[in-house]
Amino acid sequence: MSTEGPSLLRDLVKSLAAVGALSAGAAVRRTASTAAGYLVVGILLAVSLCFLTFAGYRALSLAMGSIHAALIVGCAYLFAALVAALVLQVRRR
Repeated sequence: MSTEGPSLLRDLVKSLAAVGALSAGAAVRRTASTAAGYLVVGILLAVSLCFLTFAGYRALSLAMGSIHAALIVGCAYLFAALVAALVLQVRRR
């Protein structure tokens, strides 16, 4: 009886370690999959933002001139950056 006790405990520890390793592996795969999905979404968002910015700049440039168009587009990005910074500050408090 005493020889089976440590063997049973050792087998239990090995089983728990195996279950823990499988759970950790599944969590890592799920996290990597989610991160890859967000990366694809971020790339698509950045590309679309570039095209929209260029199209907006060209439209403003044809209507108002290139200097005014650059000022308007630059101010729009500055405003968006300031709003994003404000949102981040509010979230931290």
